[in-house]
Order: sequence, then C-alpha cells, then structure tokens
Amino acid sequence: MFKLKIALCLLMLSQVAIAQFRDPTKPANMPTGEHAATIEIQGVVLSATWLSPLAKHATLNGKTLKQGESFNDLTLLKVNQNSVLIKHQGLIKTLYLIPASYKSNH
Repeated sequence: MFKLKIALCLLMLSQVAIAQFRDPTKPANMPTGEHAATIEIQGVVLSATWLSPLAKHATLNGKTLKQGESFNDLTLLKVNQNSVLIKHQGLIKTLYLIPASYKSNH
C-alpha cells in the first residue's frame, strides 16, 4: 500500500512538472489551450512571418500560410517583414508583429 501511495505522488508531481513546459517549436506569443477561445473572440493573431526569395509565409492563429493561401474565412494577401495584409470576414486588415520588448512577461 505504501508503494502505491508513493507511485501516485510521483505521478502527480511529474504531471505538474510537465505542465510547466511549453513546446519550444511554437511561437512565444501563441495562446495555450486555456486561451483557445480568446482567439475566436479577438479575431486573427499574427505570430510570425518568413520572407525568402522563393516564397512569403506567415503564421496566423497557429497555421502557417503562403502568401495568397486561404483557410476558413481568412486569406493571406501580402506578407511584409513585420506585418501582413489579410482578408477576414469580408474586411481587409493589416496585422503587425509585436516586438518582444513590448510584450508583457505574464
């Protein structure tokens, strides 16, 4: 019985330790699971842009799109170094990347 209690305690502690770490491959300002509903309320979140001689990409709401591609009700019209031009719900909008120095440390 004592071994079972120790095993359960270790299992609970390991789950807490795992929950503290974020996936390092995801953008730093990408909302976690508990904030997923916030994306729908806020609209579109721009988290990264990539420019190369062959293609221009941007990550919007966690999905990477090539310039000109669409998903759901969102079309990536133009990619610039720090901003993108999108068409979302019939409106054309410009989204800007927020420099890391301006982001809060929450």
